[in-house]
Amino acid sequence: MTWFLFRSPSWFFVTGFFIAACTHPVATPTDETGFRASPATWVVHDTTWTENIRRTNAEWKSLLSAAQYRITREHGTEPPFSHPYNKVHEKGIFYCADCENPLFASETKFESGTGWPSFWKPYHRRSVKLTEDRSLGMVREEVSCARCGAHLGHVFDDGPAPTGLRYCMNGLSLKFQKEMLTTKLEKAVFAQGCFWCVEEIFESLKGVKDVVSGYAGGAEPNPTYEEVGSGNTTHAESVEVTYDPSVISYSQLLKVFFHAGDPTQVNGQGPDWGTQYRSIIFYKNTAQKSQIESYMQQLTASGKFKKPLSVQLLPEMPFYKAESYHQDYVRQHSDNPYVINVSIPRYRNAIRHFPELLRHVP
Repeated sequence: MTWFLFRSPSWFFVTGFFIAACTHPVATPTDETGFRASPATWVVHDTTWTENIRRTNAEWKSLLSAAQYRITREHGTEPPFSHPYNKVHEKGIFYCADCENPLFASETKFESGTGWPSFWKPYHRRSVKLTEDRSLGMVREEVSCARCGAHLGHVFDDGPAPTGLRYCMNGLSLKFQKEMLTTKLEKAVFAQGCFWCVEEIFESLKGVKDVVSGYAGGAEPNPTYEEVGSGNTTHAESVEVTYDPSVISYSQLLKVFFHAGDPTQVNGQGPDWGTQYRSIIFYKNTAQKSQIESYMQQLTASGKFKKPLSVQLLPEMPFYKAESYHQDYVRQHSDNPYVINVSIPRYRNAIRHFPELLRHVP
């Protein structure tokens, strides 16, 4: 007997009878505070460093200003409203001032009214570490740089959704780098089974600026998850990838697509069966269509796949963004059984085939 997982944001069942894992309607999740609870949340973003930075106090003193040393090495606290980073709202990354480990993305920064730069989640799994702090007659969670141990601040349970956390940081412990857009961004739309899985894979790539889960390939306007998942439309779960062609090329995106799952599976991907999970590449023009066809011919000639490729080529069609609770689903719901048993293993298997394209080394 074969066991199958039902895909849903908040529950799952195991059964000996197969039913397509996405055919059940789901409710918008109300609790998305799992960022601190499970390491599986951080499967996508990671840094390239492999060793911690350790220096003597004398070495740190020679590298840091007196004010920075007091904050990051002597666990000091700067006065509220004293650092200009409290008012920074430009797009970019906040790095550790001591070792330049990426700590927080500007998209997660919010106005807390406390006078210190505040964020609702770290940049990735190896950004920060938390330890119990019993100083000043209270129990708090201290936030330190996971790479060099620099004291950053504390985290509290009074932040905004989706985590409900407030990472209250000292501005002196941070180094902000503004993101500069110097090239025109392009978009590409792919379908290959569960969009939770595909979104996670493409988000791991350098040069990819955004990945949106949605629906495409059908005739029905404004489809819903329930309609598409039940097979009552001609749409397929899809992702829209926004990328910088000066960093990652379309041909490299094709390489990722054909290693992100099984391109020979007909009308499905893994445990998800039905035309709503078929594989599709949407092309923008005849030149791009020829490029895709040439790539597929090379793959077929290579003998890599024992079965014929089952990938539909369609001209660019309307892309309908999925409901908000489907966006960044794997990172938002790391404890979901489908994510644990299907999405994360699929992600890890996929990235083995294109390590040179990853934003960060896993």
